[in-house]
Amino acid sequence: MGADIHMYIQYRDKSRINTDHSWWRDFGGRINPGRNYDMFSVLAGVRGTADKGFEPKGIPDFELSWHAQSSLYLIITEDGKDEDCCTLEQAESWGKPIIKNALGKPIKTLHPDLHSHSWLTVKELEQAYRWYKKESEYGIGLEYRVLLKIMKELEDKGKNEVVVVFWFDN
Repeated sequence: MGADIHMYIQYRDKSRINTDHSWWRDFGGRINPGRNYDMFSVLAGVRGTADKGFEPKGIPDFELSWHAQSSLYLIITEDGKDEDCCTLEQAESWGKPIIKNALGKPIKTLHPDLHSHSWLTVKELEQAYRWYKKESEYGIGLEYRVLLKIMKELEDKGKNEVVVVFWFDN
């Protein structure tokens, strides 16, 4: 069974940080630049055998964009029959954190098939690519190169904070 990466480019206006309008925006929804186990190993220690790379940081403390959240969590419903839903009993059986609303009602849980959650800044992604070039006999694929170019463009000369949030499935 193969592993795939789920990536989400997020950005926010630095001038709005610490205001009511400092939310993270999403660029393009889910991005899958391709199955590359050497790259997965460098990005988060998944599947490959790279000597250098990043350890997974976990789910970021900052708020995720809507697209990232909708991929990461399953909504808890009574019957769990709708797409991207589960029952409370299923959620409890997976042993994943259950998020409750202000009234203490369980509303969502982490998707049980996703793992090795992490995120990288533009500078960290550039470092990952340098490590990858030393580890792999292959060049960095077009999709991964474009991902970095988009992130750099979204930085807009330092006006925006930009990260790529990602996790893997099996």
